[in-house]
Amino acid sequence: MIKKYRLSFLYILLWLIPIIIFMRDFFYLEDLRGIDFNNLSSLLKISLKQGVISVIFSFLVGILPAYYMSYQRNKITKLLEGLIFIPFFFPTISTVIAFSLIFNLPFLKDLNILYSLKAIVLANVFYNSPIMLKYISQGIREIPKNLIEAGRLEGIFEREIFFKIKLPLIAPQIFRGMFIVFIYSFTSFAIVMSLGGIEYWNLEVEIANTLLRDADFTKALVLGFSQFILLITLNILGSRIPSYELNGEEKEEKLPLYVKIYSILYLAFEGIILLIGIAYGFFNPFTSKFSFEAFMKLFDIGFNKSFPVVKSIGNSLLLAGITPIFVILFTYLLLKNYNRFSGVVISSTMGISSAFLGIFLIYLNILYSIPLKILLMIGYFLITVPIAYSFMFQYIVEFPKDILDLAKLENISSLKRFFLIEFPMLKKVFLGTYLQIFAIILGEFTLSYTMQLGAEYPTLSLVNYSLYSNKKILEGASLSSLNIIIIGVLFILSNRLLDEKERIKGE
Repeated sequence: MIKKYRLSFLYILLWLIPIIIFMRDFFYLEDLRGIDFNNLSSLLKISLKQGVISVIFSFLVGILPAYYMSYQRNKITKLLEGLIFIPFFFPTISTVIAFSLIFNLPFLKDLNILYSLKAIVLANVFYNSPIMLKYISQGIREIPKNLIEAGRLEGIFEREIFFKIKLPLIAPQIFRGMFIVFIYSFTSFAIVMSLGGIEYWNLEVEIANTLLRDADFTKALVLGFSQFILLITLNILGSRIPSYELNGEEKEEKLPLYVKIYSILYLAFEGIILLIGIAYGFFNPFTSKFSFEAFMKLFDIGFNKSFPVVKSIGNSLLLAGITPIFVILFTYLLLKNYNRFSGVVISSTMGISSAFLGIFLIYLNILYSIPLKILLMIGYFLITVPIAYSFMFQYIVEFPKDILDLAKLENISSLKRFFLIEFPMLKKVFLGTYLQIFAIILGEFTLSYTMQLGAEYPTLSLVNYSLYSNKKILEGASLSSLNIIIIGVLFILSNRLLDEKERIKGE
């Protein structure tokens, strides 16, 4: 029994050890008296406000395209499904740069959208609404066709079928989508810091600034603990929503024309921002001409003395290349010993601030001189295990047991079973997950920013942010475009591998 839980406990320890060491040296109860709890309450309110509004609009904006995805199988559906690239892989710095450029366009600049709550919500909706598409459409597809037909035979109108039958059945999926959107919006860092301004700083930004600017570690721990408790409470409440064992079949239905038109408009909204993020890397707005000058400058030796672009690309590729190997191996073993406790452990760590984790890790470097690249690798490992867990879950947990049971009867060792049976069948899942984790690490920003690695161990996202902060807009846009292209290619490759695996599984 202990063996079944040991990997879950190991994962908890990897989180707790740096936290305990940090709290041992910096958390003092007497410092609690100096904390302005009214300010904490205000931070919670603005964080909740941003999160809740972003969730509501992400749901409202995404419901019709999700409905279209559920009942139509065509090129529009494929493009809508591909938008899941944005929340998981599109770099937040690229989002910031794209929206900063958009909000500064002549016909939008006078609306004063930049540095407002509107800017934050718009960016969050762009970034996170594809999550709602994925969960809602997946839930609708799983509804058995006979339930819908039974409702129609009873003379129930389509609108009533949606609200009385479909909506209650997909409530668990809607909550999961909303919960992930809320987490991403509530803990948003780069978007809030760069597009919202000081008036709209949320808990995540305040944690980082409290640590880096004020060095008030007790206050930062209180802020982080408040954030963790809130997110865990929501997760627990959501888990109480009853789920249904549904097994729908692939189906197509004729939908009203306005659903298709709206879905195309939504696709255009997401696609235009993506294209702007890429195109501005090769476009000079001052001359109104396309040019590779800024892109070529990124690799100039003199330019790299001030902004180490080439070094940051090498560092990020090294970290993104090695870390997923350990993530996939650990996640595979964790899922092979799957239990509900491991699921609770993995989901609970999503509520821990990445800004906190960065400070804990840099403190380990100060105390024990652990190399920064090792610490950063540990940080990336901890924040990507939940993502790998989600990607790999169905393939590992639902792996055909009868095949493994036959191998056990032949007294084949577990290692041989893996290489002879499991690996050949799962290699595309492993490779697809590897590419996806690679892409996520390549675009990660909060952890490396909080660790303040710009001088000693620059990463791609840090140098990109540095270019943007130092008004090197053209060079920053070019580096952002390069990052998007690399991550986009990796996403397409991983999707093809996982789609082929799903197709083979279905056959």
